[in-house]
Amino acid sequence: MDRNVSQESKQKILQPLSVLRPKFRAIAQSESLTDIDLVFIEEAFERLLLDYDRVFSAMAIPACLWRRTGEIYKANREFAELVGVDGYMLRDGRTCIYELMAEDSAVNYWEVRVASRLFVVAAYDAQSTQKYGNVAFDSNQKAVLTSCVLRYKPLLPSSGATTPARVKDAQPPPDEEGFISCCFSFTIRRDPYGIPTLIVGNFIKC
Repeated sequence: MDRNVSQESKQKILQPLSVLRPKFRAIAQSESLTDIDLVFIEEAFERLLLDYDRVFSAMAIPACLWRRTGEIYKANREFAELVGVDGYMLRDGRTCIYELMAEDSAVNYWEVRVASRLFVVAAYDAQSTQKYGNVAFDSNQKAVLTSCVLRYKPLLPSSGATTPARVKDAQPPPDEEGFISCCFSFTIRRDPYGIPTLIVGNFIKC
């Protein structure tokens, strides 16, 4: 967050995160999770990644998959073309989903304002915090449909450029080329303990 958003936006993001942390702790304590439990959860995450290999290869809608903390672990070619980023940067957690969003959309993604457009600046309130907590941990709420603004060919702090450093001739990174308004839906996949383990997002350019 220090690299991607302003201090004001950072405070807005920390508000819903402060609601989520006690929920994680409560589940961990009530279930008495051991190290081996955490290993099994990670193995289940890896199996889900393999399942989505087939899903992403068969769908033409821009889509990507990220962990609950935002690191993208899989994306299809259509999504890479939509944001103008090398597919290499959209694997294995090299890039975070909020690095590809305009700042207002990144803030509102964490707040999960289901009823509002993600690219409209809105005042933060306690109700939106509770809504994020409900979406994240309520097994009856699996999908969210809204909209967002993506950055096209973003300058990614994680890489220092728009693509990985495989170019022989060192050149200054180009300027970003603009923003893309999208319809945006995401589905939350949870582990056996009800904790969000990964999020699958689909994007359609408006």
